[in-house]
Parts: sequence; structure tokens; C-alpha cells
Amino acid sequence: MAFTKEEFHNFGAVDYVIFGGMLAVTAATGLYHAFAGGGQRTTAKYLMADRSMFSLPVAISVLASFLSAVTILGVPSEIFVYGVQYWMVIWCYFITIPVTAIFFIPVFHGLGLTSAYEYLEQRFSMSLRVVAACLFILQNTFYIAVILYAPALALETVTKFAVWKTVLIAGIVCTIYTSLGGMKAVIYTDVFNFCVLFVSLVTIVVMGTVRAGGMGRVWEINANHSHLNFLDFDGDPTTRLSFWSLVIGGAFTTLPMWAVSQTSVQRFLTAKSLQEARRSVWINLPGNIIMVTLVAFSGMVLFAFYNATGAKGQQTHPTPNYTSPDQILVYFVSEEFGSIPGIQGLFVSCLFSGTLSVAASGFNALATVTLVDIIRPIRNRRRLMSSAGSTAGQEARDTWISRGLSLFYGGLAIGLAFVASQIGSLIKATNSIFGALGGPMLGIFTLGVFFPSANTGGALTGFTGGMSVALWMAIGAFFNKDDQGNVSKNAFWLYRISFMLYSVFTWVITVLIGYLASHVTRKALSLKDDMVNPKLITPICRPKLSRNIQNDSPLPLPDEDCAETSALLNVSD
Repeated sequence: MAFTKEEFHNFGAVDYVIFGGMLAVTAATGLYHAFAGGGQRTTAKYLMADRSMFSLPVAISVLASFLSAVTILGVPSEIFVYGVQYWMVIWCYFITIPVTAIFFIPVFHGLGLTSAYEYLEQRFSMSLRVVAACLFILQNTFYIAVILYAPALALETVTKFAVWKTVLIAGIVCTIYTSLGGMKAVIYTDVFNFCVLFVSLVTIVVMGTVRAGGMGRVWEINANHSHLNFLDFDGDPTTRLSFWSLVIGGAFTTLPMWAVSQTSVQRFLTAKSLQEARRSVWINLPGNIIMVTLVAFSGMVLFAFYNATGAKGQQTHPTPNYTSPDQILVYFVSEEFGSIPGIQGLFVSCLFSGTLSVAASGFNALATVTLVDIIRPIRNRRRLMSSAGSTAGQEARDTWISRGLSLFYGGLAIGLAFVASQIGSLIKATNSIFGALGGPMLGIFTLGVFFPSANTGGALTGFTGGMSVALWMAIGAFFNKDDQGNVSKNAFWLYRISFMLYSVFTWVITVLIGYLASHVTRKALSLKDDMVNPKLITPICRPKLSRNIQNDSPLPLPDEDCAETSALLNVSD
């Protein structure tokens, strides 16, 4: 977007003080937890905060992790261009949050997991665990790179501060406090960043509403332009958005992130008890509704402001000549409030608060998955093969390895963020493709948690089928777009399915193929019934025969050297 000198407002001294203060407090909070209480000397402290956290900071941390600059800029632009329909995505959380709290968290917490993907080895096989872990690493590395780049581009628009400088500052600050402070630093800096983000958003929305003529005027203008398209019950799956795709598709899009992704699961499992862990999930039901409503309403404010007309029908505020709709909120803040000391600094702090939360959580999760799901299994196998028995000092070494991995992924994400500035479309394509894999990932966890009869062969077959279809849909959609960037109307129907329904479609395929393949392989190969640890099944689906085992003879928790448990249940069909 091009700004004229008359329209553009540069950062002032107060703006820099606010922005710099936010970065300083964030870094100081992280560094404090790096050394408080004797420091982060064990992986239990560094990766899991000693499993001592209360529900509120955990809940805020997880919520902040999904409020990146991409969300803060993207949702208002969606509302500005297409109407308020996307706001209805809030209803999907009435599915996502209960399912996560009731069915998944009790299983993961009861097993004492560090990585969500440990579950896949205990339930199915090591190969499935490694594949899932590697996909998580690839997906999140690229995602964090885009998250670093997006606010840097916005800041350059507002301040003319070069993208590379912003990426380095945000990336380095985040990497340092994450690598030194571990999970506890991540959680408490997330809490601070969320407070900055929330206050900033509320300030911008309130001031914007006043500037647009008040809430009544905002509503009136949106209504007059048929922009209040809340309810569209079109059942066509190729319709871009509908009530059904937003609620059902939204649930299956968010469930992989909330219920089975390491980024969320790891923090839920830092809670000191199952009750605290569940409460941290439930708190996010109103939390998500409030935050989505806030950013969605800001889109309504933008539409009302730029579509208001004078007495003679002329447009009061010409729509900016933006190059991307995502720039509209940045333009609005700079044009209307840039002359007020501190407002631009507050807004940019808002964008960076979301970015730092996502990046910090991602770096810690990536380090955890690499250590727990890749390095430790390889080391344990070598130890068994060489009959080496000494593990003295290994815990301290693992803590330093975790720090090193956080630094490595921080540097890698910074590097990829620079790449994104040169080949952004390729990075976007990669993110879209990996994003389509959420359905198959949720599918294999669903097979494990809900279906005691599912076996390894069925899970691998279902996962392969689901991933194949997901990649087919994502790649086909990307290469069949029209000049406006939308999927061509003449494209194959599978490519035209709403992006909100990708996860639904691929989840169904994964679960259906996985369930049927489990029974087919069992019958065809005359396999005996699977031996399933009841703790690997969600409580309401545990076989009745396991009741005495659960009540009278608690199963031992698995450790890193042995994924098998000593008490197993013979489950019949």
C-alpha cells in the first residue's frame, strides 16, 4: 500500500518508548524465570514447568498462541471484504473445547506424557510416532517463519523500519528468552503479551467505533450494504463459507490445534492436576469467543468507516489503495490515529505480542518434540544395542540439548522469514499444504482414543489415505486459481471444496479407512485381538471389563525407555 506524505504518520518518540518497553518487559519476564527457583536444570522444569502450573496462566498462554498478527490483521480484512459471516466461527468452539477437555486431555494427562506423539507409539507403533513428530516439526517451522514475517511487513508500512531489522529483533528476543527460560518463561511472557494485545485491541476498537460514528452507525452502515450476512445455511460444500462450514468445519479445523497438537497439549500438561488442566481448556471457551468477537467487530468498524457517505452521497473516507486487504487495519490506525502520541506504538506492540507468543510456544514445542520423539528413542535404541547402562548426567545434558534446539529453531525460523520476503507465494503454498494435514492427524488420534479395536495396520493405512487426499486437495486447489486468487469455478470439484471443510473431509477418510482396515487386516491375517492398555482409551470408551483394572490396580505410567505397560487388556470386537 502506498501512503502519501500527507497521509502517513511516522513513529514518534512515545511510540518507540511503548514498543521498546513491551519488548524489554517481555525479555525481562522470560529471563527472570530462567534463573528463578534455581534455574531450569532439568527437562521436567525446562519443558514442562515441573507440572506445577495453575489453570489461568496456562489458559491465557494457549489462547495467546492462536492470536498471531496474521489473525489480528486477517480476520478484520475478511469481515471488511466478505461481511460478518466469518464471525459465526465462534460457535465451533462449543464443539472444540468440550471435546478437548472431556475426551483427550484426561488420556494424555493420565499417561504423564511430555510429547503428544508419545501416545501414538504406546497405542500403535514407533513409526507412526516418528512420522507425526516430523510432520509437526516441518509444519510449525514454516508457520512460525510466516508469523515472524507478517508483522514485520506491517511495521515497515507504518514506520519504514526495514523488514529484516524487525524480524531480527523479534526473532532474537523471542529465541533468547525461550531458550533460557523454558516453558515457565513462555507461559508467563504469554500472559504479559496477551494483556498488551487485549488492551491494544480494545483501545483501537473503541476509538475506531467513535471515529466511525458510534456503534449504532457501524451497525447501520453494515446493514445497508448487506454486510450483516450472519446466517447462510447453504449446504453446498463448494460454497466458500456457510454456517455449516464455519461451525462443523471450524471445529475440525481447530480440534487438531487444540486437542492433539504439541503446542497446546504440552502446556495443558504443565498443569498441576487433571482438574487444573481441564479448567485451563474450559476457560478458553469464553476466551475465544471474546477475542474472535473483538477482531471481527474491528472489521465491521473498518467497513463502516470507509463506506460512510455524506449528505450528497459522496464517500466520506475513500477506501485506501491497498495491495492486500490485510493492510487495511494498519492503514486505518496510521491514518486516523497516527497523530496521537503512543497509539501506533500500542498497535504495533499488539501485533508483536501475538507474534512473540506464537513463536515462543512454537520454539519450545519444536525442541520438546525433537528431543522426546527423535533424539531419545534413537539414543535408547543405541544404548540397548551396545548394552551401555550408564545414564549419569544425561538429564542435565538433555536440558542443554533442549536449549540448543530452541536456539536452532529460532535461527531457522528467522532465516525462513527472510526467505518468505523473497518467495512469499512458495512459503504460503507450503503452509497451505501442511495445514491440510490437520484432519489426518486428528484422525489417527481419534482412532486411538475412541476405537479400542483399531490396530497399527489400520491406523497407518488410514493415516496414509487421509494424508494422500489432503495433499491432493491442497496442491490441486493451489494450482487451479483464477486471477483473483480464488479456486477456479471450472476446477475439479474436490479442489473447490471450502477451505474450512478440508479437515472434515480428510478426518472422515482417515477414521473410516483406519477402522475398516483394522478389521480387514485382523480377519485376513487371522490376528489375535489387540492388547490395549485401558489408559490409552478415553474414559467413556474404555471396555467394561477394564473397570476392575482401573479401580483396583492402577497401571504404571510409561517412561522414556519403555513404551509398553505391564498391565494390558484383551479387547474383543
